[in-house]
Amino acid sequence: MEKLIYIKKESLKNFLEKISKDYDVYLPIQNKKNGIINFDSINILNENYIMNLKEKTRQSLKFLFFPPYESLFEFEYKKDIKNPEVTEIALSKPGNSNLREKVIFGIKPCDVRGIDYLDLVFNSGNNKDPYYLNKRENTIIISIGCSIVYPDCFCTSIGGSPFNFGNANIGLLDIGSDLIVTKLDESEKIKKFIADYKDFFEKKDMDDETENKINEIVLQSNKTCSTNWKKINPENITAKMESTFKEDALWQEITKKCISCAACTYVCPTCVCFNIADEQKDKKGERYRCWDFCTNYYYTLEASGHNPREKIYQRYRNKINCKYNYFIKRNKNLYCVGCGRCIDVCPVGMDIREIVSSIISF
Repeated sequence: MEKLIYIKKESLKNFLEKISKDYDVYLPIQNKKNGIINFDSINILNENYIMNLKEKTRQSLKFLFFPPYESLFEFEYKKDIKNPEVTEIALSKPGNSNLREKVIFGIKPCDVRGIDYLDLVFNSGNNKDPYYLNKRENTIIISIGCSIVYPDCFCTSIGGSPFNFGNANIGLLDIGSDLIVTKLDESEKIKKFIADYKDFFEKKDMDDETENKINEIVLQSNKTCSTNWKKINPENITAKMESTFKEDALWQEITKKCISCAACTYVCPTCVCFNIADEQKDKKGERYRCWDFCTNYYYTLEASGHNPREKIYQRYRNKINCKYNYFIKRNKNLYCVGCGRCIDVCPVGMDIREIVSSIISF
């Protein structure tokens, strides 16, 4: 008979507190005053902040691997008084370069897929990003499938699933009293993790009641999610994006509400645009990178004053093509995970599903 590995929900708090002694633990935490849920350190849990594993967070957790602001290195100009024409630059790592290992608990499958796509940008080819890799390789990802699906969720439409755990190290399914382990990678790191906290990972035989409950939850979540939008064919959508690219009137019409505020890009798990700049005082300074966004007017503004994407519709068109055209050509994947956050936060009610549907039906 098949053996199930599971965590009792009644022991979950003790489990998280235990691992927090060895790792920096992040989980979905809800602010009871405003109801907003975001990933944060377990250390802030108190009477005002509670754990919420059911709903998705307002922001994606890409900030743990690709921070909004990140110091790349510090520098100092050094001059020889005897040879003032000679200047050297000494480089050093930023003060917070030594990172403790992390455990991210409760991440949803759409956000796991977002990390998979970040890997394609920062961890593939010859130009791998050491800052990203350092954080990525020192993180254990524990995902919980979506037993609740919301109206703006559409992961199944773009090739995902409420229980597709991708590159998560551990995948869990909530059946009420227990969290059932449905994915467990075979790496030595995870084997050690399970062994270190074996008291919390219990085993039992799979019975008919549990199996039926698991199948029912998976079936219902997939069914609900699939009704939120139609399935997108990556090959067909790229052709449509190409054929409608120069249809300015179409793009002006479907993006006329956009105010280019960039709220959608800041919550998106897959937006990776960034800027790099130096800040200096006297002879010392630092080089840092920070998030940028292609819907920003200044993103493509040239030194001459010319801007090839001067209009909002041109910038939004680029954003949609990035996710539903360019990335497919590079990596054979849609660059959207169907989390629906951009729909949720848009102050003027733009819905990416409606935009793409307008392109498809044109």
